[in-house]
Formats: sequence, C-alpha cells, structure tokens
Amino acid sequence: MRSFLVLPVALSFAFGTAAAQDTPPTPSRWTFSVGPEWGRVTPATSLWGMRLRAEYDLTRPNSVLGLRLEGGARWGPTQSYFYEQNSISFGGTEQRTDLMLGLSASLSPIPNAPLAPYATLGTFGRQLWTQGSGFFRDRSTSYFQTSPKRSLSRGDIIASLGVGLRARLGRRSFQLELRRIYGHHGLTFGTRLPF
Repeated sequence: MRSFLVLPVALSFAFGTAAAQDTPPTPSRWTFSVGPEWGRVTPATSLWGMRLRAEYDLTRPNSVLGLRLEGGARWGPTQSYFYEQNSISFGGTEQRTDLMLGLSASLSPIPNAPLAPYATLGTFGRQLWTQGSGFFRDRSTSYFQTSPKRSLSRGDIIASLGVGLRARLGRRSFQLELRRIYGHHGLTFGTRLPF
C-alpha cells in the first residue's frame, strides 16, 4: 500500500521539477546600452560623443506597450569646426557633456519574436555643460568677432524619437537602437542584465 502512495508523489515531484526547469527565466528589468551620438554644428561639420544609458522597465518586459525609467550620460572630446560661405566664415572648438533622466515609452507589435522591431518616444530632463571658443568673420564689411574660451551650463526638457530591434540569442536579449535626441542622432547597442 505504501508503494502505491510513494510512486504518485515521486512521479509528480519529478515531472513538476522538470517542467519548472523548462520554463524560461523571468527577464531582467535592467538594460544597459552604449554607442556614438552625433549632431551638426555647421552644414559640413558634425560633433560626436559617446552615450551611456541605463533603462529600467516599469511594465512587464517584452510586452507590446512598454514604459521605462531611463537615465543617460553623454561625453564628447574637444572638437573643432569651421564653415565658410561667400564672405562669411565662422568656427571654433567645443566640448560637450550632459546628464539625462526621464521616461520612454515603446511599442513593439511582436515583442516575443526572436527579432522584434519597436518604436520609442521619450521625454527627458537634461543638464548640459559646454565649453569652447569661437569666431565670426564677415569679409564684406571687415567685421571680425571672437569669443574667448568659456564654460556654460543649462538645464532643459527634451524629447527623443527612435526605432530599434531586439534580438534573443539563447537566454540573452540584445537591442540595437537609433534615436533622434534634440537635433542629434544616436546609435546604441545594449543588453539586458542576466539577473
């Protein structure tokens, strides 16, 4: 009689453990991304920098509609620019750094596919620091003005719009995203943390 009771309990435990191992782990809510960001200061010159971003899912990961809390930082080296057209020319040097914090929403029509495209829209508070110098010249009037090296800081609210692609490779999830952030473009590559 005991063997009849032990056998069903043992089988249910064995099959229950196997089923639990087959279920995929709950995806992490944290995603880290990094990549270049660039924007034009003249029709012929773009200044670039590197953006680091951390995102935390406020909604269930891999859902059709998503909401994320997002923080990011951008750093760019000191770069020179110059532009000349007809009798007018201007140029200078600039170094730019910023911190951003805000919310982004995403729409993914097929969120659980191995390759899932999505669109994103965000609003962020940004603190921007710039330093550099410049000049302006108009040869037709012999006007010439220089601005000595200066440092500026300002805060503003900006929006971003982007498209991306999420890919699952084994148990890992990766994303590639192209964004327009207040006149700049950024391309970041990121991954969900494995925990």
